[in-house]
Amino acid sequence: MINFFKRNFIKNLIQLLLSTLLLFAFFEGVFRLFGASGGGRFIERIVIHEHLSLRKPKDEFRIFTYGESTMRGAHYSPVSSPARWLQVYLKDFLPDRKIRVVDFSRLGAGSDFVHRAFRDTIPYQPDLALFYVGHNAFLPGNRKDQILTKRMKSRSRFNRWTRRSYFISGVYRWMIAWRSKFGPAVPEDKFEFSVIETPLPGVKLEDLIPRNNPSYLENIDFFRENILQILTLGEKHKIPILFFKPVCNLKDFAPTYSVHMKKLSAEELSQWEDLYEAGKRKQTQGNWNEAVELYTQAYTIDSTYADLSFRLGQAYFIKGSLAEARRLFEEARDNDALPVRTTKEILGVLEEFARAGKLTLIDTEKVLVSEAPGGILGEPIIEDNVHLSIKGHSLLGRLMAEKIAKRDWIAPKSNWRFDRARPYDEIAKELGVSQHLQVSADLRMVSYFGTRFENKIRFAKHALEIEPHNPRALRYLAWTYWMMGEKKKALEVYRRLEQLDPSSLEEIFKAQPDIATAFKNISHRKLIHSPSFIVSEIQSAFLIFVAVRSIS
Repeated sequence: MINFFKRNFIKNLIQLLLSTLLLFAFFEGVFRLFGASGGGRFIERIVIHEHLSLRKPKDEFRIFTYGESTMRGAHYSPVSSPARWLQVYLKDFLPDRKIRVVDFSRLGAGSDFVHRAFRDTIPYQPDLALFYVGHNAFLPGNRKDQILTKRMKSRSRFNRWTRRSYFISGVYRWMIAWRSKFGPAVPEDKFEFSVIETPLPGVKLEDLIPRNNPSYLENIDFFRENILQILTLGEKHKIPILFFKPVCNLKDFAPTYSVHMKKLSAEELSQWEDLYEAGKRKQTQGNWNEAVELYTQAYTIDSTYADLSFRLGQAYFIKGSLAEARRLFEEARDNDALPVRTTKEILGVLEEFARAGKLTLIDTEKVLVSEAPGGILGEPIIEDNVHLSIKGHSLLGRLMAEKIAKRDWIAPKSNWRFDRARPYDEIAKELGVSQHLQVSADLRMVSYFGTRFENKIRFAKHALEIEPHNPRALRYLAWTYWMMGEKKKALEVYRRLEQLDPSSLEEIFKAQPDIATAFKNISHRKLIHSPSFIVSEIQSAFLIFVAVRSIS
């Protein structure tokens, strides 16, 4: 009897499994006819938000853009970005054509993500793909060893397997759509901490990747592999591709972390440090000639220290020696031990493919340099290390349109109505650029600048110039002063905040109890020294004296 039930159970279980597999195979076949394999949640959300269909209308021309935060619009996203300006220009220059620009770039993305984003969106039939990539090649999280380690994890393997299934991908896409419509909002990629008063993470030694580190060369090769895979996909699916040279702030962005890549003796290091510090003092005093002399002597001992190259570049820029200044600024960028800008070697990979005729590389710098004092890229066109101003978005968007027209894509160049170009301010207003957007962008930048306190103060104060009573701007300014150790200034700002938004102090005090203690102490000191408090205490003492005399 037991054997009978056992055999029956096994038989039923096998039938259930077979019927499940047949049902899955049926749905997989249906979805392969009408669906697509899956991408990551970020890609799927864009597909859903843009209402992209696999069956493209015959009269529609699709342009997909890929890249990092610069293409995304960074601190001005989603209001302004190169892709959004491109969309407006195309509407103006080709008013009779139906053109869609869909941006799949992402904050902090590296070449591996960009390659996968291109691969996963090919089923949506892009007619043209534009790429802006290179700044994040060495960013922690984008490095080859870290990505390969992540791929080896069981959850990552399972996700890759399920994405191959059209049926599972379709169900997953439906779940994302349902959640975005009815469920809690999924947080976007952010520049900011959720709580302003969050201590800044320090630089980890394992995050450093100087040029003499073998991992540096490994990640250049990894970047090359990903670019090659993008080009191979484009060729296979007959999708025209344009790459735009990633540019950075050379003049106004100091290296993130400097190290001596040259081995120095104790005596050489001591001599170098004395010259370097003496040069910094002369630079602070504005004595550029002596600063150059001292920095040059230190440079002779060791030229690999990125901050020294940057400071020497600043001195030559002030003196008007622009060619030498540019060379030194580029050297400072390339010797940064924590690179957050495209280095010479990464640019070399793109140029290598361009020379071989495998890709078209557009010189972005040429269109931006008109906004750069001295012809060296920096502020105001690039506001931090790599992120463009809104004016920069407009120039890059216009450049994209012109390069598309030059190749007779979408329509012959003679059909393009460049005479319909509208003023910058008019388009900016149409996109939604406003004073409030500028304040929001400034505050994102305050968070983004990390320990670059001078920049943080500058952007916080600029936000307050536009909106003097903005509580978030005051919080950012106060917290920056606090981290700098200028606690008196910080507490003065917190007192202003108390008058404008007293409820925000509760969150501040919860996040940083030390601020609560200091604030209460200074409030108490101000109270006991106030005239009203002194008069009140005298009155109380007098009443007590009268009461005692009456009793006696």
